[in-house]
Amino acid sequence: MANEQLIINGIEQKIRTIIESNIKLKNENSDLKREIVRRDSELVVLKRELEEKKSELVKITLANTLEKEFGKEESNKKLEDLIAEIDRCIEVLTE
Repeated sequence: MANEQLIINGIEQKIRTIIESNIKLKNENSDLKREIVRRDSELVVLKRELEEKKSELVKITLANTLEKEFGKEESNKKLEDLIAEIDRCIEVLTE
């Protein structure tokens, strides 16, 4: 009988250990899911920032190219004309 009780106690201890391990893993899983959500949000912000920087780089490159080819005053005029054309296109598309 004592032998059987010893076996039962050993099984109970193993079950408790498994339950504790399961609880720890569930907590860790929850933490990791929160971290994924946080990083996904951060990734969206960084992608938006990257697109803004790309757009800014294109503008600067265009401005420098126009300035080299046409001079400062003429390039400013061309940029203003391009911006006006883009605004007109946006108006047409939103109608």
